[in-house]
Amino acid sequence: MPDETAFDSAEFLGLARRSKRDPYRLGLFARHLEIGERARALLPVTGGTLVVTDRRLLQFTSHLDVDGAWNVREFGGYTVARELPLESIVSARRETRVAARGVEDALSITTTGGLSEFVISKGPERVVSDEDAARAIELLTRRSPSPG
Repeated sequence: MPDETAFDSAEFLGLARRSKRDPYRLGLFARHLEIGERARALLPVTGGTLVVTDRRLLQFTSHLDVDGAWNVREFGGYTVARELPLESIVSARRETRVAARGVEDALSITTTGGLSEFVISKGPERVVSDEDAARAIELLTRRSPSPG
């Protein structure tokens, strides 16, 4: 089973740039990786975390277990909410929309199967820097050279 070492060379983008590498937390993400799959980047987003691996884009959300009559929620790890194989990604761009309630910042990804959107942040302003968003897009659209 993959463990936190799958994140050894991963880039921490956005708010993750300021957080320390927590082996326990990374191990919880790694449980959802395939054998030999390596993380390239981790980006906290509204409602979860995006992880770009060498094979897929994964959107993780927290899994909360309800316990007892008081409906106490206990953190039970992470769940893969959505995933896209990297080979299906045709293009990606950042879209920022301004509305009455603030700014919605998203990654708009065109795949061979259609359009997918991943909300990065919602609030009074954008949270992810232009550099970090550009790096995430680069990792999503980078193609490995063909074997020779």
